[in-house]
Amino acid sequence: MNAIQDVTDIKSGNTKAIVNVLRFSDQLTKKDVSEQTHLSFATVSNLCNEMKERNILTDVKRSGKSVGRNPNVLSLNCDRYCMIALDMQLENDLGIAILNLRNDVLLERSYDISRLKSAEEIVRFAKRTCDACVAELGLENADFIGIGAAVPAVYDSKTGLLTLSAVDLYERAPLKELLYDAFGLPPYVDNIANIRAISIHTRFPELNNLVCMDVSQGVGVGAISEGNLIRGKNGYATEVAHVPIGDPALICPSCGGRGCVELELSLGGMVRYYPEIDRSLPLFGRWEEFVRLMRLRDEKSRRIAARIGTVSGSLASILINLFDPDTFFVTGYISDIFDLIEPSFSEQIRQRSRMSVDAGLKIRSERSDPSSSVYVGLSDTVYNLWDPLK
Repeated sequence: MNAIQDVTDIKSGNTKAIVNVLRFSDQLTKKDVSEQTHLSFATVSNLCNEMKERNILTDVKRSGKSVGRNPNVLSLNCDRYCMIALDMQLENDLGIAILNLRNDVLLERSYDISRLKSAEEIVRFAKRTCDACVAELGLENADFIGIGAAVPAVYDSKTGLLTLSAVDLYERAPLKELLYDAFGLPPYVDNIANIRAISIHTRFPELNNLVCMDVSQGVGVGAISEGNLIRGKNGYATEVAHVPIGDPALICPSCGGRGCVELELSLGGMVRYYPEIDRSLPLFGRWEEFVRLMRLRDEKSRRIAARIGTVSGSLASILINLFDPDTFFVTGYISDIFDLIEPSFSEQIRQRSRMSVDAGLKIRSERSDPSSSVYVGLSDTVYNLWDPLK
């Protein structure tokens, strides 16, 4: 038997339903909102009046010169409510963005954090930097509804710690607790691949079944099934870093096993194919040099592309067979070379996931604009947890 919601829960749910409709539209009347939310006009009117008193929304006369009564249209005060998003996916790099309710990126910057030696130091740096950014934007009077962080790790919902992290600095870090203590805002922490999957689903809500394989600092997977992100009991669902389909000569320093796929498909793993690349460069600098060498399209780069395409395609075929998605997305920095690895990648999928291919499976590669999709995914998740009346 389902628990009966109390009046407060119902009111909060109805309010959020109204805000959801208004979030990306400024030209809806109360009648329009009533029709789209399936709430009574009286309920919509009462809740909109309350939100107007709280300065959550405003109403203005609809523009135009049509004959007869012009009803008021509703508009959210989107810039009054903001979110902070932290992109922590790369070693020695921290991305910070501030977004409003409409996912407009008001500020986006990247910082070198190579001198910082712990998750605590990074969070303190992020707080000082965000305070300066808020002042720069003149947002001191804005209401910040939450903070989200995308990490190359699994957030264990039972222990509250990060685990299986591709960045050693974050392993076993209580990041969610650290963020709350520093910022005093509701925190959200999740794996980078989950964030990308959420972002893609926000942009393409018609895709109720999708898989996102993200290859950046590590290898992660986000899966949306029937519109819901798959997490599992403790948050370990879709964890693939240790799937043993890589080179059996490679021993994983984390689990001690052989052939863990992340040893080959992570940025560091792929860069190792060119030992001549200067190891003193930061990881992203090494990756840029790797991409340059791959684009020489010589015999060596073609051989490397075939290997990476085969391993990534094998992993993709496993995921396709498990989740049966409408669309399979390849995201992260591997997208920089996807055109080079695509022949071998696609051959694995045609061979191993033939039923899905015959049923119309689509494959898409999205360049990891290293932040935009991450920030939008974080913003949407923080927004989804927000109760406008609290």
